[in-house]
Amino acid sequence: MQKIIIYCPIILFLSISYINIVEFANAQSPVNNSIDNSIDISGIYLSDKQIIYHVIQTNNSIWILGTDAPNLKSNTFVSIFSGTLENNNNKITGKWIDYPLSNDTKSGNVIFNLLIDDSNNNNMTLTKNLSTSGSNNVYPANILTKYDPSLHGPLTIYVSMENILVDIPRSPLTDILYVGISGQKNNDTPLAATKYLGPKGFGSNITTDLRIGPFLIDDENDSLKLYILGLDKEDGTTSFTLISLRNALIQLMESSYNVTNLVPATNIISSLSPALIPTGCNGLVFIDKLELSSAALRNLTAFNEENYPEKTYTGTTSPPGCGPPSQYVIKLSITSQ
Repeated sequence: MQKIIIYCPIILFLSISYINIVEFANAQSPVNNSIDNSIDISGIYLSDKQIIYHVIQTNNSIWILGTDAPNLKSNTFVSIFSGTLENNNNKITGKWIDYPLSNDTKSGNVIFNLLIDDSNNNNMTLTKNLSTSGSNNVYPANILTKYDPSLHGPLTIYVSMENILVDIPRSPLTDILYVGISGQKNNDTPLAATKYLGPKGFGSNITTDLRIGPFLIDDENDSLKLYILGLDKEDGTTSFTLISLRNALIQLMESSYNVTNLVPATNIISSLSPALIPTGCNGLVFIDKLELSSAALRNLTAFNEENYPEKTYTGTTSPPGCGPPSQYVIKLSITSQ
């Protein structure tokens, strides 16, 4: 899950970078009268390796920013290209370099052949010219195809809470465990699912099989907001607790709540559903919020991977007579179908 969370600041960073790049290009690039100004190739592109590239055009200047593949860990741009659109919109010539800079940074010249469908200007393909010379010319993409829902089809996203490992329960011996997950695409009606897992103690490794979806991601401006929540609650009616937990997960979608820490999260949940967390050893053992853009979801599911890095959640101090601060390890999966 850690990787998923990191994508949100990446998208913000990309947006800021776009503004700076466009301002620089506007100042540096002369207008080429041979360029058809009605053609704009800017947009999100998918490579032949299903990695997302962001193409920016200003006049006849072209910038291409390559993002991470889901299985990389640098969480920033893979490459930056700067070039010129020429030859009557048929060719892009320029230079590229790895980013961030390092001792073994690769760079070189590259030429792209640009193909635009006369019947559909959104159908654009950049194909790397393999004859491009350069001492270290290993540009990471061979073909870039502009993302178009009619070409690539929408994403059908399912989100699952796959597994829970109870390293340390909140109560002295076992937690009476209830869990839930909710999701909302844009401002659509939220979806939520809850489950009663019963008494779980030290070292319990639980296959949860709790899933929500489908979420149809069919526009590059779509986003998906997710919440996960785990609760230790003794002396409660199971059906009432599950209904209250579901309602609380849905209500969290209505505003922007700070659930990154269990203390404010407990206060928020208590305000939404006062009877959900009574006193004693009862309390939240994990809660988290994720916000994913359409681009992040497409990148995350590009390789049809299901499982993502686990995340450990440390709980708050329990009252005297209860156990130590809890520790739970949660694994989520996000899949496209």
